[in-house]
Amino acid sequence: MAEVDKACCSLPAVTTHNYQPKGTYIELAGLKTYVSGSTSSTRGIVAVYDIFGFCPQTFQGADRLAESVKGLLLMPDFFEGEPLPLSLYPPDTDEKKKTAMEFMAGKANIEKNVDKLVEAVKEAKGKYETVKSWGTYGLCWGGKISILASGPDTDFKAAGTAHPGRLAVEDVQKCTVPFCCLFSKEDGTPELVGQYTKALEKDKKNYIEKYGSMHHGWMGARAKLEDPENAKEFERGYNQLAKFFAEHL
Repeated sequence: MAEVDKACCSLPAVTTHNYQPKGTYIELAGLKTYVSGSTSSTRGIVAVYDIFGFCPQTFQGADRLAESVKGLLLMPDFFEGEPLPLSLYPPDTDEKKKTAMEFMAGKANIEKNVDKLVEAVKEAKGKYETVKSWGTYGLCWGGKISILASGPDTDFKAAGTAHPGRLAVEDVQKCTVPFCCLFSKEDGTPELVGQYTKALEKDKKNYIEKYGSMHHGWMGARAKLEDPENAKEFERGYNQLAKFFAEHL
């Protein structure tokens, strides 16, 4: 079993303000794509952000993960510079709800973005020939995209999510690769989370943990890294993803 690089245990503390991303940008499958880590690595990971798009917290998590596994990490801009503004959450007015629903049906359409992810990894396989195994993870909405792209004939060897969104047990049943699922305290009804967990537990290669003190979004754009507990669990969550991918890629 591959070990996580020692960097996983020796990375600097989580930056709480004004994080400066370490990566660069390329175009991949027609999308502006953030690139972090080693372009000559044998491990590759495609990250799928949450509905708020490119954000400092999401970049920081991606950079930490890339460094921890000594891998290549790619994060395409699925929304092409037009994510859902953070100011629209919570959607507590009719106008906000309407805007959010239109966004989910348009830019965030599930099927179209699964296709984008599949196209991105296929192009990445040709571009980065040193990479032997590809994985993917997604945050909230992105977790739905990642698991749906991990069914039969997938190019991914492992997949994962943190604070998953739009849970559906049939997604787990169709997933053909090891899957890491990090729940928050509020990712769905207890009944649905329980059913989803039970489905995941049928495969011993899957990893499941609930972060019972964390809000939905603690590893993505809604991470409150100025809060010591959130910063600690943000770091722990990305370390767990790193260990999972180090084992399966």
